[in-house]
Amino acid sequence: MVKVTSEFISIGCNRTAHAACWGHDGLVAFGADKLIALYYPLARNTFNKLEDVALVSGSADYTAKVWKKDNTGKWINSATMEGHTGALETIACMRAHSIETETDIIITGSSDGTIRVWERRVVDDGSALSYLPNSRVPILASGHTDKVITIYVYQSTTNEFKKVHTLQGHDNWVRDLAFATYTGQGNESVNNSFKKGDLMLASASQDKYIRLWKISPHVPAPTKQQQQEDNGLSTHIITVDSCQYSLMFEALLMGHDDWVFSVQWQKPYMATDASGERQFVQPMRLISASIDKSMMIWSPEPNTGVWVNEVRMGDIGGSTYLGFCGAMFSPNGKHIVSHGANGSFHLWKDNSEIEGENNWSPKVAISGHFKSVESLAWDPKSRYLLSTSLDQTTRLFAPWNRTVDGQNVSTWHEMGRPQIHGYDLKCLAFIHDWQFVSGADEKVLRVFDAPKSCVESLACLTGDESLRENIASRPVGANLPALGLSNKAVFEGDAGEEETDVSNGLGAHAYTSATPEALAEVMQHPPYEEHLLQYTLWPEVEKLYGHLYELTSVDVSRDSKYIASSCKAATAEHAIVRLFNASTWKEIKHSIDAHALTVTRCKFSHNNQWLLTVSRDRLWAISERREDEVEPYKLVAKNKAHARIIWDCSWSHNDKLFVTGSRDKTFKVWARPDQTIPNWVCVYTGKCDEAVTAVDFAPNAVDENGRILLYTTENGQQVDKWTLWHELDQRLCHFGVVRSLAWRAATQDRLLQLASAGEDHAVRIFNVEY
Repeated sequence: MVKVTSEFISIGCNRTAHAACWGHDGLVAFGADKLIALYYPLARNTFNKLEDVALVSGSADYTAKVWKKDNTGKWINSATMEGHTGALETIACMRAHSIETETDIIITGSSDGTIRVWERRVVDDGSALSYLPNSRVPILASGHTDKVITIYVYQSTTNEFKKVHTLQGHDNWVRDLAFATYTGQGNESVNNSFKKGDLMLASASQDKYIRLWKISPHVPAPTKQQQQEDNGLSTHIITVDSCQYSLMFEALLMGHDDWVFSVQWQKPYMATDASGERQFVQPMRLISASIDKSMMIWSPEPNTGVWVNEVRMGDIGGSTYLGFCGAMFSPNGKHIVSHGANGSFHLWKDNSEIEGENNWSPKVAISGHFKSVESLAWDPKSRYLLSTSLDQTTRLFAPWNRTVDGQNVSTWHEMGRPQIHGYDLKCLAFIHDWQFVSGADEKVLRVFDAPKSCVESLACLTGDESLRENIASRPVGANLPALGLSNKAVFEGDAGEEETDVSNGLGAHAYTSATPEALAEVMQHPPYEEHLLQYTLWPEVEKLYGHLYELTSVDVSRDSKYIASSCKAATAEHAIVRLFNASTWKEIKHSIDAHALTVTRCKFSHNNQWLLTVSRDRLWAISERREDEVEPYKLVAKNKAHARIIWDCSWSHNDKLFVTGSRDKTFKVWARPDQTIPNWVCVYTGKCDEAVTAVDFAPNAVDENGRILLYTTENGQQVDKWTLWHELDQRLCHFGVVRSLAWRAATQDRLLQLASAGEDHAVRIFNVEY
């Protein structure tokens, strides 16, 4: 019996505002490419479990979907709302008590310039949708690219939302809106400014400012007020169902230095008052996120009621790309989760015991690629995993083994980011345990070597002390020059160069480098995003030149002697496979000339005797190892194997078979009938419903009883009968093209682990028990 379970999923958040939401039960849902990912930042069951919770998502496919759990606990799509002709940009939802049937409403805003209102039952609460003070009349605020905020009020007689006013004041696009109802638990100065039931609206804009607006029941002034210009500061009166309400500008929050993408009020909570009654409390605290790389918490100052910045969190310098897209309070307000413009998450905890002290500290959060993941590779001893992506990063994943409350716990995390590049990364391969070579959409192969800090940190976090062998001569870390693409090694005793170069006109802000002392620090927990960007780079030790176009594939022989690589090619002249000596880093004079178009994959056999290449010209080719340093591999066979491009290939664990996968929706297994002749024939053709984009042989052959088998017949030929061993549950799989597969060397009996990389931005590790 085969059982496949998910061990680990790494995926980044979509780089847009409104892409994540933290529910009252402690679950964070966020958009990840075409998927909705679910994440518990804190321990499960930290907050009360809620029943009948639903998620509402909007997509670039012009639809909104409602998701809820079925009886088995699985999330299912319970409704799809169609009608928009553009991508959905924002969603608000609320229990609408004033609607006759007591249904709830969902409002969607789209890039087609329209807002649609939908009715449904039992939905979560929302952001830019609320009730007028002391009433059950829904009110909707909508922000626009024309710099104004439009206010709509529900009309029960016509069953529609009617535009009642526009709020002016922002000088650029309005990026986010959030409502909160004042519940009257503030101090004296706050109670002088707000009355219980007043509705607060916060708006964030690209003009760098946050504006607060107050909506309250209108009380006529005893004397006629002086007329003011309509400049966004005057009080505006609206009439709804014979009741009058005033809309007025309350406060301007200044502090961010760039676009403000997100504002959110702290969630209301249930509390017991002095009389013992349970009631909702809405804290007057607001969190904002900006692309200036900071988050701010705002609240009214106790003595004056003036809104001030309580605390500012984030990063100083140029290491977090374009800052933050959103920030959210936990249900109890003691934690904050934000997501950045590079798909990262940041988790902060307030350690203070007294309200208002704001003793915030960072905690370990999840991370992942934010573009297609193109290639994977386990290190030669299968202790950690590397992945490369079109997001221009190479990431290192490893287990964090520790003891929690007397229990052994092991969870996978991103432990390093060896390469942060300026080109989309396409391929990588290990040269030895702590050295790898990668290729990108450029002509140069780059070789990286692990620094001492990385090796020691991995040894500490994984508990594998054997990792510390032979590390004395390694640099402590690496820095990325402000105007370069090559990671520069940093050794103990190196002095910083910032002071010297500031005088050259670059300025101190141009440097994101770390000191040798900071780089040498051994991590006691998985790194935060700021550390991943700055302290976990690997030094670049060599560049390999020769290709004339963008690189597509690279592999290294198992004895670490030779590197084979290929690049994009439209002619046979450029479709050659270049070989490099991994000791001298020099190109071998004789390359392998076997294809007419782009070589998509190079694979050395485990015994180093063969080099297999597959191509867009639908051919596979095999070169044989020779005891000749001038021409170490010579072409001995090739075959037109498929009707369409061949995407991938792999050797079996014993090198007696290899497999090819193609766009023609087939994979073919090839064997060598006569071991004395370099000739391979197809022994099996498997047909699939879609193109085969990634293949990999397991590190050993197994059957259902767990026995290790060599699939051979009495005369030495491979068997030609293949059956499907197991098909993974669709919920475990990628939602898009699978770009790479990599089996981990067996670490336990009757258990294998398979890593996969996909176009859906995900890196996954599966446990295969048999």
